[in-house]
Amino acid sequence: MTNNKVRVLGSMSGSSLDGLDIAVCTITRTDWLYSIDAAETIPFPAPLRQLLKTYSGSTDRNDTLEVSAQLAAFMGAEIQAFLSRHQLDNPDLIASHGHTLSHHPEAGHTLQIGNGQILADLTGLPVIWDFRMADIAAGGQGAPLVPICDELLFPQYQLCLNIGGIANVSMELDGRRIGFDICGANQLLNALAEEAGREFDERGSMAASGRVAESLLHQLNADDFFCLPPPRSLDNAYVQQNWVRVLKADDHSLPDRLRTATEHIALQIAQAMDLHQKKGRVLLTGGGAYNDLLTERIRALSRHHVSLPDDHIIRYKEALAMALMGALRWWEMPNFLPSVTGARSAVSGGVISYPTEQ
Repeated sequence: MTNNKVRVLGSMSGSSLDGLDIAVCTITRTDWLYSIDAAETIPFPAPLRQLLKTYSGSTDRNDTLEVSAQLAAFMGAEIQAFLSRHQLDNPDLIASHGHTLSHHPEAGHTLQIGNGQILADLTGLPVIWDFRMADIAAGGQGAPLVPICDELLFPQYQLCLNIGGIANVSMELDGRRIGFDICGANQLLNALAEEAGREFDERGSMAASGRVAESLLHQLNADDFFCLPPPRSLDNAYVQQNWVRVLKADDHSLPDRLRTATEHIALQIAQAMDLHQKKGRVLLTGGGAYNDLLTERIRALSRHHVSLPDDHIIRYKEALAMALMGALRWWEMPNFLPSVTGARSAVSGGVISYPTEQ
């Protein structure tokens, strides 16, 4: 590690509950160069995945201490196994997002679990965690996190779209970077796919066999959230209550509901990207990039040119973003953009925990 270059293990657990994304990245401050040296997605064991689902939406830190410790223990073991499997030297530090259970910036709090001190003790490495609270304390949304990565590492794209459990976008607008959550995405589709005993609708194949139910589409699009201007961010519990619940209660066939949910997501994404009035290049990442029907509908509804990067960027851009945020925090540089979050000032967010001496 130098003042100019640092190796960071970035880890991310997203709202889709696909698993733990891990990426060891080298970040160089000169010209903001990066490399992803090794990366994997580690599936959650079924009991832990169910715990994360059960506690989603909880705002009581006391109630979630046990699951936070369990997640940290899982992360510590998997990180050590990952480094051994790839025959990697220890990185300089770990940047851990943890798993979001609740996010209420309007009330001044957010909760990401996966205790960083436990993780530091298990791995013997410094851990930077609890990134969002510093921005919220400065009056910001604490989200989205990735636009700083878009600005520094992917400046050749005018828009950067990530489709995970929640879809979000960042773009250059009037000389400044803005970014915001658009809508629930894979959370909606995965919840429906579970009705068929699947974790997800591979390539959007089930949805492709259905038809759009116009009344259901109108109901999904009518939510008040879509009237909010940026900066705005979504809570997972809100997604479950306001869209997943509606989709699961509807009496249309499963393929029709999947097709309608896909159209809803594509419409909201296209409308959000229309804030950028000139035709631009879009970097598309996240699990939704593998949904052929969804990407086809986004391209059909948007004026922009949507590009798919190499597989490592599609799958691990958020883990890379965490590594960058950790590097910036380590160098005591701002890792949130006030133009994105609405904060009063640019903060360097993240708690640094060092291993306890044995």
